[in-house]
Amino acid sequence: MVKNYFRINTSNLFLIFFLISVFGIAQDEKKTTFNYGGYVKFDLIQTWYNNGEVGATAPIRDFILPSQIPVGNNPATQTLDFHVKESRFNFDVTTEINNQKIHGFLELDFLLSSQGDERVSNSFSPRLRHFYFEWKRLLIGQTWSTFMVVIIPDDLDFAGALEGLIFIRQPQIRYKVGTWMFALENPESLVYSNQTNTQQVSDKEFLPDVVVRKNFGGDWGTWSIAGMYRTLSISDTVGTHRTPGFGITTGGKINVGQRGDDFRLTVSAGSGVGRYQAANFLADAVYESATSLRTLNTLNGYVAYNHFWIPKVLSSSANVGYFQFLDDNLPLAQTTNQTAVSASINLKYDPVPQLRLGVEYSWASRELLNGTNGSLSRVQFSAKYRFGYTDESTIEK
Repeated sequence: MVKNYFRINTSNLFLIFFLISVFGIAQDEKKTTFNYGGYVKFDLIQTWYNNGEVGATAPIRDFILPSQIPVGNNPATQTLDFHVKESRFNFDVTTEINNQKIHGFLELDFLLSSQGDERVSNSFSPRLRHFYFEWKRLLIGQTWSTFMVVIIPDDLDFAGALEGLIFIRQPQIRYKVGTWMFALENPESLVYSNQTNTQQVSDKEFLPDVVVRKNFGGDWGTWSIAGMYRTLSISDTVGTHRTPGFGITTGGKINVGQRGDDFRLTVSAGSGVGRYQAANFLADAVYESATSLRTLNTLNGYVAYNHFWIPKVLSSSANVGYFQFLDDNLPLAQTTNQTAVSASINLKYDPVPQLRLGVEYSWASRELLNGTNGSLSRVQFSAKYRFGYTDESTIEK
């Protein structure tokens, strides 16, 4: 009897398994889409430094970095550079399973490489730009800060008007609700010592940088506004010192006419947000006394216009960027950065959508608290080829 009972139930189990396989009961279907892309970019850069020289491996030789513009009464110099370090590649994957999507993205390029030289092989090591995943309303990983309005001038220079931008990528946890974004981002405090212009990097933070952002969009273009609150923290032999910092930024791209023109603008201001502005042109705070921190007040922004002479084929963009340190009478070295300005104009030719050839003229300057200043002029020729590949596969598991 027991033997027959076991045999009947075993048959029932086989019947259940058969029905599952036929009708797909409790079966998952997974669809994965892979995208591989990036671009190859060649840059030929001729630069005239009006107030001194820069090192052979200085980043300013690859793109205009405001904090590295030589200042003072030094002899003028010039450099000629060829490089492909801005070239990048990315890997994008989206998985759909049980009507849910998980999206991951990785991107690398070769700028700011500490390995490599131009003597024989011009071999430069890759660096991480973005690496994150998205699931439902969450984004987790490293990408552009939620505080950054990712609207950059359409220049040949890597950033373009860098002194006018919030420009930072970092690890974060971001939550999206409609057109709202809420983020907790990697904190890092940069502080000047009393009467020096050396930035100390802290590792004593205990709260993340908090960002809230609202996006707007329509046929007219896009616009965003974001606010940030952070706690600056640093330790010395006396103890740990903390002070709050905050910032606000707004900007976007406005479509103009029927030819594809657009107007771009960002404006940012804050107290204690120097790390976020102009690629860390200024620190966040200074030791006001032996036991307290004082945040630094700053303002920056840019305006740009992109015009198509021939729709989708021949275009030009022009822009002006600006950064200003607003404080006086702080215990800072007089060689601390105060102002940065730049302007550029270019001509871009796209014979096909994936290929761009262009030439650009740029001028940029830097001024210190004591009035010492310097400037540069640059002519840049660029050739860029964009590429991409998509593959889809469906896997039943």
